[in-house]
Amino acid sequence: MVVLRTLAAVALALIVAIAILPGGAGAQATVSLKYYFPVGVSGPLNQLMTSIVDDFNRSHPSIKVEPVFAGNYVEAMAKAITGVMGGSPPDVAVLDTPELYSLLDHDAIVPLDDMITKEPKGWLDDFYPALLLNARSNGHIYSIPYQRSTVIFFYNKDMFQKAGLDPNKPPKNWTELVADAQKLTIRDASGRVTQWGVEVPVVDTSPWTIQGFFVEQKAKYFDTVSGKWVKFNSPETTSAVEFILDLQNKYKVHPPGPSSPAFWGQVPQDFVQQKVAMIYTTTGNMTFIRTNAKFNWNAAFMPAGAQWGSVTGGGSMYIFKTTPEREQAAWTFVTWMTNPTQAARWSIGTGYVPIRKTELSTPAFSGYMQQVPQALTATLQLRVAGEQMTVHDQDEVQQTLVTAIQAAQSGRLTVAAALDQAQRNATQLLSKY
Repeated sequence: MVVLRTLAAVALALIVAIAILPGGAGAQATVSLKYYFPVGVSGPLNQLMTSIVDDFNRSHPSIKVEPVFAGNYVEAMAKAITGVMGGSPPDVAVLDTPELYSLLDHDAIVPLDDMITKEPKGWLDDFYPALLLNARSNGHIYSIPYQRSTVIFFYNKDMFQKAGLDPNKPPKNWTELVADAQKLTIRDASGRVTQWGVEVPVVDTSPWTIQGFFVEQKAKYFDTVSGKWVKFNSPETTSAVEFILDLQNKYKVHPPGPSSPAFWGQVPQDFVQQKVAMIYTTTGNMTFIRTNAKFNWNAAFMPAGAQWGSVTGGGSMYIFKTTPEREQAAWTFVTWMTNPTQAARWSIGTGYVPIRKTELSTPAFSGYMQQVPQALTATLQLRVAGEQMTVHDQDEVQQTLVTAIQAAQSGRLTVAAALDQAQRNATQLLSKY
């Protein structure tokens, strides 16, 4: 009996030891993930994202996500590719959506089709179709929308009132835009402009806003199937660029020169400081405007050219090639981050457009829309939004367009000549695909 009791005690001790050993029976090993996200190291976006990721980690004890705040989109992409080439990629990253082909060319990311099929029926259909346009290639889907946006039109209702314009009727088309901007541009006795009518951030590191004008002119300016060609010098693209430059040079309702409209971050600053009455910017700036504007303002569709339109933008979630276990954990993270409740939390905190239809009916977002009815504008504009340019050698190709527009702004080249040059350079870049 003594022997039996001793053996039983030893067996029990072994069971307990196995249960508490890492990887032993009854234990679940933690999967650690690196998550790259394109914001700086301080500020409200960082704090909000940290809070959201912390909530995920608390609710998923078998997965530990480490957020790595990787700078802006360009810096985050460079950091991700450096990791891929060095054999230490992130597990998941929010990157500029049109980087799809660059990521595929580096064999960096996994297709998500098999993972999506295991989600409830209709899961993908809940995402707005316009936000999935540049998530696909060769019949596969490679990203899930996250912090997405459109170019949107903001205007100062108080300035409209003072100028004798109806503050509830923003310009519907380019003709009305010019007419309103002329009434809203104010000069002092010496002729110096004290208030500009409109401001468009034409170029910065990305010619994103101008693509909204391309869409409005019905321009077919890139290969939406395989990302192998662009058409920058069509009559449609030329007329769009000429219109924006006319705002500066012909109508003189827009800050002049090549540098003033190039500073993306300055445009919403100019708006809240009441230096300009109307601006084009991302819906992602809505929270900044709502927080800082000391006047009545509203949001509207981009005034129409040949048609209503805008362009989608912002970041989507990509899962990088690592191991099956880490890829599946990354998918768990992606689906949690993009569920309606968490997506609404991010949209409300940032101003980015809702990514899912059911997001609008969450209690938090319903309450938010009552306080900020302008938040619905960007969602409605998704119905007429086009796809952002997504091609191979994305950064280099879009830089040819940036350089061309800057040359036209400065007067060094005509718009037609500048876009012809961009077309030649981009064609050469894409000729290897």
